[in-house]
Amino acid sequence: MSKRAKTFSALLETNKKAISKFYYKYIFLIIIFGTILLGIIFYKLDAHIMLFGDTTAALGEYVRTVATVLGGALVLLGLWINNRRVAEQTRQNNINERGQINTRFKDAATLLGSDSVSSILSGIYALHQIALETSIGDKGQRGYVNIIQDILCAYVRENTDTIQNEENGKAWRINKKPTIVIQTIVKVLFKNDKQVYSNLMTDLSDCVFEGINLDEAHIANVDFSRTKFIKSSFKKTAFIACYLEDAFIDDVDFTDSSFEKTVFDLSHIKNTSFAKCRIIQSDFWDVVFNKVSFKDAVLDNLDFKDVVLEEDVYFENTKLEGYSPEEIKTKSSIITKS
Repeated sequence: MSKRAKTFSALLETNKKAISKFYYKYIFLIIIFGTILLGIIFYKLDAHIMLFGDTTAALGEYVRTVATVLGGALVLLGLWINNRRVAEQTRQNNINERGQINTRFKDAATLLGSDSVSSILSGIYALHQIALETSIGDKGQRGYVNIIQDILCAYVRENTDTIQNEENGKAWRINKKPTIVIQTIVKVLFKNDKQVYSNLMTDLSDCVFEGINLDEAHIANVDFSRTKFIKSSFKKTAFIACYLEDAFIDDVDFTDSSFEKTVFDLSHIKNTSFAKCRIIQSDFWDVVFNKVSFKDAVLDNLDFKDVVLEEDVYFENTKLEGYSPEEIKTKSSIITKS
């Protein structure tokens, strides 16, 4: 670009607002007088004769044609300007809406830090409502869904305490928050009708879920590594591509649930029911089972490699019924293969 061109470009940019204001203020007059001027010029060039012949009516027809062109141009200009105004109004509305969402988001997130359970629950539902609204909004707002999911998951992880017995060195984890708080968070994450978080990776590792009810939930792409599930219910729940590695599961009811591409490796599972479950393409490597029932479960393409079957582990009416513990831990991938 030449120096003159750069100077002209800079001048236009500097006076852009003034030029734009002048343009919109006088554009109708410019088009009217411009069309009339062109009409006169073409008239001088005998355009009316070329178009309508050398007759007495030619001039009248030419004037009507110029007027029609002028009217059409003004209509098109009016429509264009109106569309610009609508677009600008929409842009301003979006800006205002984002500002309102930002304010609502900030207020809702602040409630999570409250000592009041009711305030915390209000914050959870307020954040979830924002996620629902923005999940169907423009692309600029959909990022809220991911952020809100991260906040809720981090809240559960951060409110899981590890307590260590100073005398024997044993450690265990508990929730710092009441069960109702944790229950509400997992409910909005996994039991919302629109499943707005299901396509996102969810990190709920190193957590504690005690006394939780997630019956008929949809749980997909979740990392539950090293998490504790105690005295909870997950009946008729779908687990898809989840990781429960090194998890501790005690007194949990998974009856009639489904597990697809789920990993339980190195977990300790006791007093738990997988009855009537449908479990496919999942691994139970090095899992310790104690008082666990798989009665009437559909087992397809599973691997119980090096599993430990301690006491009362039932495979009644399944593909593994009648096989010895040694056969189950060495041949289960072959026995359950579809």
